[in-house]
Amino acid sequence: MDRPHPMLEDVELGIKPFAAANMHETIQARLMQFISDRQLAAGDRLPSQAALAQALGISLVALREAMRALEALGIIEARAGSGWYVRDFSFDAVAKGLAYTFELNRHSFTDLLEIRIRLECSYLPEALRKLTAEDLEALEQSVCEIERLAESGQEFDAPDRAFHMRLFSGKVQNRLFTEVLELFWTLYPRLPVPPERIQRAVLLADAHRHRLILQAVQESNVESAVQRLLDSLQGAVRRASGLAHPAEK
Repeated sequence: MDRPHPMLEDVELGIKPFAAANMHETIQARLMQFISDRQLAAGDRLPSQAALAQALGISLVALREAMRALEALGIIEARAGSGWYVRDFSFDAVAKGLAYTFELNRHSFTDLLEIRIRLECSYLPEALRKLTAEDLEALEQSVCEIERLAESGQEFDAPDRAFHMRLFSGKVQNRLFTEVLELFWTLYPRLPVPPERIQRAVLLADAHRHRLILQAVQESNVESAVQRLLDSLQGAVRRASGLAHPAEK
């Protein structure tokens, strides 16, 4: 007895085909379900586009549109000459959209800052236990650069970012926390700068708060370090809200 030859690769891939070739959201959902069902992890290669298109019963054009949409969401990525892969988790794909949203609504960015405050202050004791002499030297260099720029009336986003990322990167086991910090620092430079934030007195006051954080860190004074970090980040919330601290006016 002749057995039917499995011409469609959906038998192998386990994807149910459907007739409508223009159902882009449905195609995306099927692809994500395939990734989930096969328990594919970051770095795993997807089947060829030809195999996926045949399994789904759609055109290559429809498949490519769906895959590009998933790429924009940060779920998969194309590697030149190699194919499509499951992408490692990252907030990069949503950062641009969030930046636009925060430009329209500064309160949303203030909410993100509040989350950042709670996370950094909660994780600082854990991070301090793992700081090395090399970390302390790098933190000192960042603070010196912050002070130099503040003295000349310049913004210091780059050394500020370096300071906070050095405090926590590789020191906290929660990887999502580091991603949240990266998201904040991706968005922060894109936001409108409140006029009071670029006043030299405000910049110097913020630079001094960073120096106080570093001093507490160098002294291994956890309680003081947390309080000084809180003071510094609350100043950022006031500026993001368009409100300068009375002492800085």
